[in-house]
Amino acid sequence: MITIIQKIQTVSITAQVTNAIREAVISGEYEPGKQLSEAALSQDYEVSRTPIREALKQLEREGLVEIIPRVGTCVRKPTEQELDELFTVKEALEGFAAGLLAETQNPVAIKQLEVAVALMEVAAQNNDTKLYAEANEQFHAAILAGADNSKLSYLLNLMLNQIPYQRYVQISINNPERLKKSLKEHQGILDAILTGRREKAENTMRRHVEASAKGLKTGIAKKMSASSIN
Repeated sequence: MITIIQKIQTVSITAQVTNAIREAVISGEYEPGKQLSEAALSQDYEVSRTPIREALKQLEREGLVEIIPRVGTCVRKPTEQELDELFTVKEALEGFAAGLLAETQNPVAIKQLEVAVALMEVAAQNNDTKLYAEANEQFHAAILAGADNSKLSYLLNLMLNQIPYQRYVQISINNPERLKKSLKEHQGILDAILTGRREKAENTMRRHVEASAKGLKTGIAKKMSASSIN
């Protein structure tokens, strides 16, 4: 009985550490290219190296880190091809989600979209990129929730977790012109959804993702370049 309890506790610790490191990577706290020392992580999270090692193996399977023999572990830097593939799939999945919501007219999700766009308008007026990025996250999360398709949500979230996506969104909208265009794109998506035009909603979302991808990839490239220099 004692052995079983100890095993459950070990698994729980490993899961907690895995979640903590994953969140640090996704949020951008651990930037692409950053080396992750087992010894340092063990001290930071106040656990032994065993759950750290298991956590890093799991995150490697998820594509978040790379374990290089005789070198160590580092946060993966997505290649240009990977970024192109990621945004191509994002365009298709989010376009589909927007179309589904336009058709179902989920009232809770639509209300969340209206609130998010209102926040975006305030953020754009005050050039508050942090608030805008938060409202942007709420907007896209509401569309995904309103689509009410668990497999779609799982696939999109799994894919976006491979990069610190929200942090790069904020980098891309530091350009005032991109911020204005982004706001108009979100207003257009909301309008298409409110009027129940599935095809229009899907196409408008796809154009938005395509446009935002350009700014995002530029921001990612600059961030990686700066990380390499530092």
